Amino acid sequence: METQLIFHHIGIACRSIEKTKRFYVSMGYEAATTVDDPIQHVRVCFLTNPEAPCIELLEPLDDMNPLSRTLESAGVSPYHTCYEVQNIKAAIDDLRSQRFLLVSGPVPACAMNDRQVAFLYKKDNGLLELVEAQRS
Repeated sequence: METQLIFHHIGIACRSIEKTKRFYVSMGYEAATTVDDPIQHVRVCFLTNPEAPCIELLEPLDDMNPLSRTLESAGVSPYHTCYEVQNIKAAIDDLRSQRFLLVSGPVPACAMNDRQVAFLYKKDNGLLELVEAQRS
């Protein structure tokens, strides 16, 4: 693979960010402001802990959300793994050449300062989110 993927966060599907984040806060995570992302149809809250991986909690915002099927079948659970990339278009091309299916994007993500994000899926690897690195 030519593209370097740098781990960014684990996305967790939940029914209620407020209820789910209580557990993580009790474990030493700090919650950022919760943001509604109408493009992705989700409510988002990032949680950070200097000793642990970054977590993104995702709650359905409306009936068009991509989380309902996961929540119905598995309940609150890991939903995707996100990686930061320098060039999102090149990364998408690289993953598609490995038979990943482009599910959505690239689109701006308001929870990530309008950086471009895309979701790709492969049965053997699950759902990946790519986020383009911030330009300096």
